[in-house]
Amino acid sequence: MAMQQPKDCLEAILGINAPWFIKDVLFEEKNRHLVISLGYAQEKARFSFLGKNAEVEARLPKAGGPYHWHHSGIAYYSCQIVSEFAESANANQGIDRRVLTQPGFIGETNRRYTHQLRQQVGLAQLRGLSTAAIAQTLRVDAQIVEEILADIDRTADQYRLAACLPTEQDPIWERVLLDRFHLKTQSFSLKLLLSKLKLSVHEKGGEERIPEAVGELRKFFIAQANALESEFGQLCVLSQGRKPVAEDRPAAGNRLVLPALKNSIWLKLITGKIDLRSANVSLNLLLVRLRHAFQQTKDINTRLSVLNSLREFFKKNARSLKPELVLINKLMNAPEETKYTLPGEQHEVWRRILKDENFIPSSHMAYKLFLSNLRSQVKMNPDPVVELDAARKLRQFIAHNQRSLQQELRMVLRNSYAG
Repeated sequence: MAMQQPKDCLEAILGINAPWFIKDVLFEEKNRHLVISLGYAQEKARFSFLGKNAEVEARLPKAGGPYHWHHSGIAYYSCQIVSEFAESANANQGIDRRVLTQPGFIGETNRRYTHQLRQQVGLAQLRGLSTAAIAQTLRVDAQIVEEILADIDRTADQYRLAACLPTEQDPIWERVLLDRFHLKTQSFSLKLLLSKLKLSVHEKGGEERIPEAVGELRKFFIAQANALESEFGQLCVLSQGRKPVAEDRPAAGNRLVLPALKNSIWLKLITGKIDLRSANVSLNLLLVRLRHAFQQTKDINTRLSVLNSLREFFKKNARSLKPELVLINKLMNAPEETKYTLPGEQHEVWRRILKDENFIPSSHMAYKLFLSNLRSQVKMNPDPVVELDAARKLRQFIAHNQRSLQQELRMVLRNSYAG
């Protein structure tokens, strides 16, 4: 059953403003799914002999849809935005500057998600959340999260951090301009810009200039994101360090050790085999950059240099990275676990797990959520290619989490051998 709902409230929630507007809203209560159809009021010249500037015309959204974009969930509903209009497709594989300045509630013609969803996924990754946790929090499919992370990974270094910057709808920008949030900065250029913008919005009638001021401030951050890491961390609430709990503190008499460069722990950190779940924004940003640099080269000396950069960062910031060093020391001293070889993704055991909920029961919450999502994908699209892709993802999940999925691992191996 679908029913009409007031549109002005949703426009306010999503930050939709002229010339965009909501044409239609459908609530699919059975599936807890919300579909929002957007319209775009094309500006017409006052006189027929007056045409638009060619450059302005090229920037306007073009009709040609409908285009369907996944958006972050609203309340307990998943959300999809549909529009006949969209910005032209990005010719690059990653995210570029033009894309970063578009409204957050729309997407591109060649992508399946809105810009705001991309920003929220990228920021969640910086905060250390797993793909499954991000998908559950934002009420989107894990496959969409993976697509977004892949696009961010293909983005040029100068824009990778900017891809996670809050969208223009985020109230943090207005709070900065109205001095309701004190942004600490050592950047002289940013200080000058903030002084000018704050003066303009505090003048008489300044409230009407807030959207324009927000846009100018955000464009400055996009252009200078890599030079404003501390400011970025403040805007995104990434600068609050995690307080070590009692079990993270080293026992009396135990001294923390910084592993040597040849220790495999650095390689595991760079390749993502170990996740420190750190709340330190500088470390998370550095890892994103170093992983990209590590993957882009096969040269041994260059890769060693990347690993050494990570080790030197820990050496210089040992005091603020104490929780992370505690965990690194625990991992160093832990006995190496036996790694089992799982059956290939085409093995019948994976199909049985995806088809039969009672085949291999589990009490592991993250595994159950991940498996539930895969089963939904297969059920909605019973295609052999989709099923094989789901089997591959399931196999990878168990392979990467052997330590916490010992019971499930043994059952998979026993049933695969029996088959």
